[in-house]
Amino acid sequence: MANQSSQLYGTNLCHLLKDMGGAQDYKVDLEDEVVRGALVVNSGEITWPPPKPSAPPTPPKPAPQPQPTVTPAAAEAEASKESKGIGGWLWMVLVGLALVGIGIGAPSSFLSHLTVFVLACFVGWQVIWNVKPALHTPLMSVTNAISGIIIIGGMLQISGTPTSATTILGAIAILVGTINVSGGFLVTQRMLKMFQK
Repeated sequence: MANQSSQLYGTNLCHLLKDMGGAQDYKVDLEDEVVRGALVVNSGEITWPPPKPSAPPTPPKPAPQPQPTVTPAAAEAEASKESKGIGGWLWMVLVGLALVGIGIGAPSSFLSHLTVFVLACFVGWQVIWNVKPALHTPLMSVTNAISGIIIIGGMLQISGTPTSATTILGAIAILVGTINVSGGFLVTQRMLKMFQK
């Protein structure tokens, strides 16, 4: 990072000197907010700290909008939203019934693995979903490490019979974890190439 930080710092200084007129028309403009903020001594006088910048004017308050009247098309759109809400509840009920069916018919070892799998999916989704997009690339190393752990766990699970649910889920975990690790490395290499000459 030393090379990039030196380049960024040098670019900032170059732009500051260009803003001050460059070699042809160099001047110290005390009215320029950037120059005045960086100025410490001018003609033997200490000018630090700079005066506080003036506060931006407050924007005028917008006039209140009149309340829209409800048209038949708007009423139909509201009704369709309510029907979509019912569809969302229907899916949740169906998933709940499927989970109850699995709980009744599946062996206890499968249920413990399914519980850990569902919790891992939920927690992982919550952790990654709340990250700002600018931080996704630095998180690639963390997700690669987590995917590596998932691959090892999947390898431990595929030692049973090939048709058991645990073996199938272990194989799926290995596949998805490998895809995630490979994609993480590809994205990281792309990002690093952007900063190379």
